[in-house]
Amino acid sequence: MTTHTQQKSRRKPTIWAIGGGKGGVGKSVVSILLAMGIANQQMKTVLVDTDLGGANLHTMLGIKTPVRTLNDFVTRKYNTIEDICIPTQVPHLSLVCGASEILSLANPQYAQKTKIMQSIASLPVDHVILDLGAGNSYNVLDFFLIADYPIVVLTPQPISIQNAYAFIRNTVYRKLSRETSQQTSLQHIIRSAMDPKNESHMRTFRDLYQTVRKSHGVKIANHLAGAIGTIKPMLITNMAKDERDDNAARIIKLVAEKYLTVQSTELGTIEYDLLIDKMISQMTPFSELSQGSIALSSVERILSELRIVSH
Repeated sequence: MTTHTQQKSRRKPTIWAIGGGKGGVGKSVVSILLAMGIANQQMKTVLVDTDLGGANLHTMLGIKTPVRTLNDFVTRKYNTIEDICIPTQVPHLSLVCGASEILSLANPQYAQKTKIMQSIASLPVDHVILDLGAGNSYNVLDFFLIADYPIVVLTPQPISIQNAYAFIRNTVYRKLSRETSQQTSLQHIIRSAMDPKNESHMRTFRDLYQTVRKSHGVKIANHLAGAIGTIKPMLITNMAKDERDDNAARIIKLVAEKYLTVQSTELGTIEYDLLIDKMISQMTPFSELSQGSIALSSVERILSELRIVSH
């Protein structure tokens, strides 16, 4: 007879992906704070550094030289990602280190990427936090698309708002590209639509929908619309200093809905915390972050509103 404990151990973890386009918005800090906030509620949590070209989470958690990394898993030194999890000084929180020492892993083969994704989804933990690399590469977008909580981090600066919207837009077209991978004619239309100055004047997803509808029929056009409907990014504005900074995520929400038909959710802001800056500059491990941290309190408020609580 299957016990309750056995059933629980077989449940897939909740996967979070923290992205946001270009660097400088604090994705790694937000990833760590979310992981700490969840682990502080005594839920088993794994933080995964998926920045395969420039891993740095281990240094932020006070681990100088990782004894195991994702490279050891991909090269089959270990059978599962669980085998390469490294305990941290934060109770209930483990870390999977990235593989920046192996440049070839910055662009893993499809089979390698699939292997990583499948092993992540089978981890016997409550939550997995993926700290994505900077940029809009297919690797970053594919990890983002597997998440239960796909989070886009931005700051109130205009350039960051533009980059965050571009990240969502690229996610949409990556999804469409994957959905039409076996149909060359559709791929051509989608690649054309990705060019903002395309000759077909496709400026929004609705324009693309109408183009596909005319060329391939309503059924296929509706299928693509349904695929877009599964993309539901969550927005966090990091390093907020006043109430006006709340508008940053609101702008992206409105623009993404208008041009991409993507429904996003504003999760709120993480207040600017001078203590965080000092810890980073002094290379102080985040495990020493006090419960009085303004930024950590902001994250705990977001988790509470999402009803991420221990059972």
